[in-house]
Amino acid sequence: MRCLLIISFLCLAWPLPAVAEVYRWVDADGQVHYGERPPPQGARKIELPETSEPSSEPDREAVDRRARQQRLLDAYEHERERKEAAAADAARARQADAARCADLRQHWRRLSFGGPVYYQRPDGGRDYLNDEQREAAKQRLRPAYAAACGEPPR
Repeated sequence: MRCLLIISFLCLAWPLPAVAEVYRWVDADGQVHYGERPPPQGARKIELPETSEPSSEPDREAVDRRARQQRLLDAYEHERERKEAAAADAARARQADAARCADLRQHWRRLSFGGPVYYQRPDGGRDYLNDEQREAAKQRLRPAYAAACGEPPR
């Protein structure tokens, strides 16, 4: 993409010789007209002076101008890449926050559920929570839930 932009810019900036035929004619009202195509009758071709060919050696000013333009293009590209990286980082952070909030909501619902609630031990056994243990677990969970998802439901 960058290469295409540079090539198109150089094509537009490079001077090209102008070669065209110009015709001059006078209409019935006496007005003088000029054009690239002759009218049906009475036009005469005008010889234009030759334009000078660009020198094969570019002048120092043009080289400096192109160098400044290239530095500007590089700076714009760097800035665009930096903004895209920051946007990608922010999107990943939002996605991680949303996943953490979903996990906390699920845990909160389990603790609020009326049926039995248990934690799995490493040996495969279960530790069931009574009502006081549930309420204590909800109190420990409340600050993390509030930080990630907002105020938890009552």
